[in-house]
Amino acid sequence: MEKIILKNETYLPVFSGFYGSIWDFDFSSIEYDIKEGRKEKGLYSEIDFDDVKIDLASYEADIVQGFAKALQERLSDFDVYFEVQNIVHPKAYNFKNDSVNLKVLYDGEKIKDFIYSNREKFCAYLKARYTSYDGFISWYSNDFEKWEKESNNFSDFSANGHFLGSILDFICHVLKIEEASLYDEVIENIYTSNYAENIDEIINQMDGSLFEMLTSQGINRGFAEYIETSFQNGMMQGLSLSEKILSIVQEFENQVVEA
Repeated sequence: MEKIILKNETYLPVFSGFYGSIWDFDFSSIEYDIKEGRKEKGLYSEIDFDDVKIDLASYEADIVQGFAKALQERLSDFDVYFEVQNIVHPKAYNFKNDSVNLKVLYDGEKIKDFIYSNREKFCAYLKARYTSYDGFISWYSNDFEKWEKESNNFSDFSANGHFLGSILDFICHVLKIEEASLYDEVIENIYTSNYAENIDEIINQMDGSLFEMLTSQGINRGFAEYIETSFQNGMMQGLSLSEKILSIVQEFENQVVEA
């Protein structure tokens, strides 16, 4: 029998969203990179990490594309192909997280066979996921026969794309394809510092102090603190300093006068 590949729109299964999840942007690694970068340049003044501008849209797009690709490979037996359309952010995260809209190509017969081969498990899945309770009203039926009828025996999801996403999610559940198991594969090519638009500016940011001018030119931090303190207390005349340090101090004094 000739294989028939179908196409429908639905949501990305298994993916739980960004907010509060393992996919939430890891700002700590950027802080570390900035601190190490400043240390290498001899810059030790405090900076405001809130000034770092993050391109979250690009980060989220890269995560979603990587996730869709990894999941697609895990579902290769069903001839699944995911085409990411867009990311949906809720107005508030009280009741739901981010989701992803997809176009999906798939082998309808293989999916249909899987559902009927795992009918009992799928019935339990529907009851667990789509049964209303206090604080939750399900928009979808939890009845197997209704899903069967509305999808023409699980062969046509054009009337309700949500069904396809949930069935793919169920398949992943049975095959033990979990979000955490995809993490390393998705995140291996994600470098959070690449999404900091002004990271070089932050790394090179100086506070205009003599201490920072000294350390940025290779003077030992402890000695630079001593010179800074001596300068502030008007005790420079009694110090025996190298030509390099004297020239730095002179440059600093000139900048203060110009300012």
